Amino acid sequence: MTHMPRPRHYLVAVFTLIATSTAQAYLDVPVREPGARNLLSRFGYGADQTSLHDTLGLSPRQYLRRAIRETPVYPPAVQAHIDTLPASTPLPELWARYGPGGTEKFVAPLQPTDADGKPMRNARERAGREILDSTIETRLLQTANSDNPGHEILLNFWLNHFSINGLKTVNKYLAADYARSLQLAMREDTFLALLKASFLHPAMQIYLDNDKSTAANSLQGQRASQNGKQRGINENLARELLELHTLGIDGGYTQADIQALARIITGAGVVINGMRPDPTSISGGVRIGYFFFDPRRHDNDAKRLLGTDYPAGKGFAEIEKALVQLAAHPATARHVARKLALRFYGDEPPAEVLRVMSEAFVRSGGRISETLFAMVNSRTFVDTLKPPAKFKEPLDYVISSARAACNGQPIANGKILLRTVREFGQLPFMRTTPDGYGALEKDWLSSPEMARRIRLAQTIATARLPLAADHPPKHAGAICKPEIASIRQLVGPLSESTEQALKGLNPKDEIAALLASPEFMHR
Repeated sequence: MTHMPRPRHYLVAVFTLIATSTAQAYLDVPVREPGARNLLSRFGYGADQTSLHDTLGLSPRQYLRRAIRETPVYPPAVQAHIDTLPASTPLPELWARYGPGGTEKFVAPLQPTDADGKPMRNARERAGREILDSTIETRLLQTANSDNPGHEILLNFWLNHFSINGLKTVNKYLAADYARSLQLAMREDTFLALLKASFLHPAMQIYLDNDKSTAANSLQGQRASQNGKQRGINENLARELLELHTLGIDGGYTQADIQALARIITGAGVVINGMRPDPTSISGGVRIGYFFFDPRRHDNDAKRLLGTDYPAGKGFAEIEKALVQLAAHPATARHVARKLALRFYGDEPPAEVLRVMSEAFVRSGGRISETLFAMVNSRTFVDTLKPPAKFKEPLDYVISSARAACNGQPIANGKILLRTVREFGQLPFMRTTPDGYGALEKDWLSSPEMARRIRLAQTIATARLPLAADHPPKHAGAICKPEIASIRQLVGPLSESTEQALKGLNPKDEIAALLASPEFMHR
């Protein structure tokens, strides 16, 4: 019997099936120690003994699903400390005191600077800075100590994607609740839930000045005109919604779309303490937490956004429709896929990887899990882990160094973390522009940055940094004492050149060299 040669397309199909099966295997096969270390490094803030043990036996799919959906738990001592910080003050109490129209009025200092030339702050401003610092401290303590490291890195990713600046007016008091709102939305596993959580939070409305945006043809706009005042539409939030949050700068929108979206979201803003009439009694008004849609500021005329008509007089329903439209736009799928890939794949993700990620985003209705699964499921993802190819951002480096040094011991000194990350220039809620911190090696790699990392590695190696308790340390357990064997295990395989560089070093110098090695600088 004569065998006919297989057609070429048959062989292509076979090879494709083999490649897909290999990638699928990585996504669904339980990991051993090297795989657990890779997961904790790429989708976390580095391994310690506890997280390494907890990740063994999980598949990447299980790890990522847990990261998105499950609530993290923190060591009891760390949680108890967090609960005492000013940032834990309930939002209703903060809003009543510091929100618009609150009991704590702004009073400018009698003189702008003190004797040393530093800005003078009144009691309200000092309280705000204290609350903001404790909010940042809380986020750093949670990031360093979570039993669900994947959850923390994804939450920090979304806080950076939907970035706010904590120093903007009352946002000092709102940043902690903003983080909690995005955390709750993240568990819904859809981009739309995250977009809504960000937009409908007073911190975003205030940060990008939408709380004052008023259409000239609205009731309040007309009243202002009659009184010789001018009210206008602010395009800041509309522009950043399109450019940064959804479609991306190359998403195909025009200035006319920015203007249309700005008109659609007029009326969106915040609750004002003592507001009269009461917000709940205003026809067409919508209150969600401390977000308030005031129809008296809204442009009620017809609009057209990205080719879709918005009939006149729909009020808040226009905003809901626009958020759904933006979240479902194909350009949003491409933009979000690229942002995720730049953080979790590499600085130059292949076009094929971006394509399968954006297709998964569209196919799943914007599910973040499916978008990440598509990335991890790609044939080339595993190659980026051998060796780790993603340069650590400053926050990555500081937290992973602390975790390696303490190796499961709770990292309770939030003030040390805050001071260190501030020195490295990547504090949460402190990015001054709405684009968020960069994710590329070129954004961070510099001689001063490397000098800071080497100094931190040396300080940790000599056990001079009280990471485990407040400074000055009150007991011997306040300082984590790294051990060479555990550091080697947590760093993982070393190149021949790194091994050669370590020869002859004493244990402290070897620990410092490992924490400053190329292998540990990447994730």
